[in-house]
Amino acid sequence: MLGYGLTAWEPAGKAIEEVFAPADVATLRGRLARKDTVAEVLPVTLVMQDARRVPGLVALGPSDAAGEATMVILPGAGRAALAGARAPEPGGSRGEASGASKGEEEGRFFLNAPLAMALTDAAGGIRAANAAFDLLFARSGAAPQARLADLVGAADAAAVAALLDGAQAGRTAPCDVVRGGEGGRSARLYAAPLGGGEIALCAIDTTEQKALEAQFAQSQKLQAVGHLAGGMAHDFNNLLTAIIGYCDLLLVRHRPSDPSFPDIMQIKQNANRAAGLVRQLLAYSRRQTLRPQVIELSDVIADTSELLRRLMGERIALEVEHGRGLWPVKVDLNQFEQVIVNLAVNARDAMPEGGTLRVRTRNVPADEVAAIGARDLPAGDYVLVEVEDTGTGIPPHIMDQIFEPFFTTKEVGKGTGLGLATVYGIVQQTGGTILASSVEGQGTTFRVLLPRHEGGSDAEATPAAEAEPRAADLTGQGTVLLVEDEDAVRAFASRALAGRGYDVLTAASGVEALEVMEGCGKRLDLVVSDVVMPEMDGPTLLKELRARDPRLKVVFISGYAEEAFARNLPPGEDFAFLPKPFSLKQLVAAVGEALKA
Repeated sequence: MLGYGLTAWEPAGKAIEEVFAPADVATLRGRLARKDTVAEVLPVTLVMQDARRVPGLVALGPSDAAGEATMVILPGAGRAALAGARAPEPGGSRGEASGASKGEEEGRFFLNAPLAMALTDAAGGIRAANAAFDLLFARSGAAPQARLADLVGAADAAAVAALLDGAQAGRTAPCDVVRGGEGGRSARLYAAPLGGGEIALCAIDTTEQKALEAQFAQSQKLQAVGHLAGGMAHDFNNLLTAIIGYCDLLLVRHRPSDPSFPDIMQIKQNANRAAGLVRQLLAYSRRQTLRPQVIELSDVIADTSELLRRLMGERIALEVEHGRGLWPVKVDLNQFEQVIVNLAVNARDAMPEGGTLRVRTRNVPADEVAAIGARDLPAGDYVLVEVEDTGTGIPPHIMDQIFEPFFTTKEVGKGTGLGLATVYGIVQQTGGTILASSVEGQGTTFRVLLPRHEGGSDAEATPAAEAEPRAADLTGQGTVLLVEDEDAVRAFASRALAGRGYDVLTAASGVEALEVMEGCGKRLDLVVSDVVMPEMDGPTLLKELRARDPRLKVVFISGYAEEAFARNLPPGEDFAFLPKPFSLKQLVAAVGEALKA
């Protein structure tokens, strides 16, 4: 820039006296001293490395508290360059043509600049524009006299008029506009008065920036809803743990022949159904416990195909296409199958008259990820799973809501609104992302991107956390400290363990647990502790317990994912984990296994 090579331009930058003419230096320093909060575009004279002076524009950003501002220097974009870019008026004299030719070199700067620039009159009529401006606003060369307001959407016409009026009055705050017509691109316009009723325009394409901002805002919205859903799920898990637990205590005292036995079983079964809904909420909020293993997607989808065909019925054709040499991924097998099933069910419901469901897989190298639209993923290779239907499609006005929990367009009783929310949470927690595109009347495509696994395959999969324990003997002995801030859960768990032969001490917080440990007068064999508690959480309590007894065994109980708090512990810390809600048998089995370990 300005004749300087990369090696000639010092990393520390250059003083403005070395770049701008003396008259402009005073103007710029005055502008910085005012610490303006708006951007401004100023015509300037630039000093080249060889001391030549050329016209230009400088886009000066808002000043910060230190009086510093960002400058964008546009060589050759000043008044002379703009004048050189204009064609001579019809019937002009030879002298005028000669004057225009003198600005030819400077005009080339303007016409070939990569930044969109134009010259307008006070009313917004475009007198001259470079190729970048024409491309940005899809301006045809056959209509050189178009007005600026005609190039933007109707909603932005008033903003353009205010920009031009402000420029004439010396106010140079930019405005954001959207190009008129289909597929309009976004731009930020800067305007600066050139005198004589002329205005210099500089336009920066902000389409990608606006897309990223919208994607980030949607991500923040879903994250906020996820936090809310996760908090609700945590509270419900405590309630369900107590309901299921007390049902188990009642079932211990009632024989199957008792009249009340089926009633108790009905309560427990419905509590377990509610627990399934809570697991979906936790999946959406990315707080469920996953058991990832290395898998080949083609094998898993092949195993799921028969189930999908049964779900689709006879009126919907299933087509499966796999890319060659698919990279392995590391996911929770059961959860990934749920992703495919949920997407398939969603597609089936969108094709009441029949159609085609296509499931496709392929590798996506790192340099192709952005082209798919996944801008928020870490750099790397991914494996793509596409689920496409030929159904009714999704209306554009609800596309931003489809992954929100409890949002559904189905009739009452036909859906919970958690299907796509669960898919979103599982994919996000796995380190991937899911994208949706749809055309009403033609169908919808969901694209799931999962990170490529670079390591070797797992020796064996971890068994599901919810599986009922196989241990036949659920009795035991030893001193167990139970730490739980929910009274109902603490009471049930204490009775369950005491009824199986354990000596149980209880505490309602981490601080109380340390006091009980120091005052009980005997060594503890095991601590069963909640994770989220007031005053002192589970990980902090574990550190304090280890400081007092390094050999002490610990079982954490929580409605959140094990990974959510394990990262707050020292590497290699040994503990067992039991997810809420749990039954009496699961609690007693987890305690027995921890003591035997």
